[in-house]
Amino acid sequence: MPPQSLLIEPFEDTQLLRFPGFDAFPGFVHAITTRPWNMAPHRGPEADRAVERRRRICAHLGFDFDNLTAADQIHSGHVVRIGHGDVGAGRFGRDTAVKFVDGLVSDMPGVPLLQLSADCLLILAVDPARRAVGTAHASWRGTVAQIASNLVRAMVASFASRPADLHIGLAPCASPPRYEVGDDVCRIAREMLPAADSFLPVAPSGRRCFDLKQANTQALLAAGIRPDRITTAAECTMADERFYSHRRDGEATGRFALFAGFR
Repeated sequence: MPPQSLLIEPFEDTQLLRFPGFDAFPGFVHAITTRPWNMAPHRGPEADRAVERRRRICAHLGFDFDNLTAADQIHSGHVVRIGHGDVGAGRFGRDTAVKFVDGLVSDMPGVPLLQLSADCLLILAVDPARRAVGTAHASWRGTVAQIASNLVRAMVASFASRPADLHIGLAPCASPPRYEVGDDVCRIAREMLPAADSFLPVAPSGRRCFDLKQANTQALLAAGIRPDRITTAAECTMADERFYSHRRDGEATGRFALFAGFR
């Protein structure tokens, strides 16, 4: 399916975005945040307000903030199923988040998952029949480490999900022609992933770009996801100033977030 613009919901002094069609899944809710709300307590503008803003978004979505659960996001391909002892990990910040992972899966009702980004691709997987959800943070490092495939495998192993039943959302991220990478990144991609040049297009500058959405789409299709069940956001975080962007704004920028779960 061609990329689609996300749905917009005005919320206080910001906007919450959603993938088209995902509101049809009974009990499932999600939101992608935008500026000026910085969701990272450890970095960026108004970081001291991030936890309170997380509380307000959880309340808006119908979740208890105490159940908000996050990965610490180390740019890996690691995905784990959260257990009862993980619930609430990372709600106050990454120091207490689920360690050494970039992907989480859960079938616990009332437990929203949280992922942060400032250019990296965030992946959402929903199994409406089994009321299970998974999220992943797919930087270029996570992408070459096969985090998209690992997310699907975790859903299958944990909940007996069928790949053909999963609905996938690919969130806004840094995209061609702005997301340029060096020869070292291209070399690793070519070593690790099939048909790498198909997602390493040449920018007007003559340098290669890394198409995170296309690379992860290829991995998801190879894992058995149906093409018509992959919804790709059209927005680029480097071009769209509603999003925090490390590439555009530098290291001091904030983070936007994906919240997702079944009530």
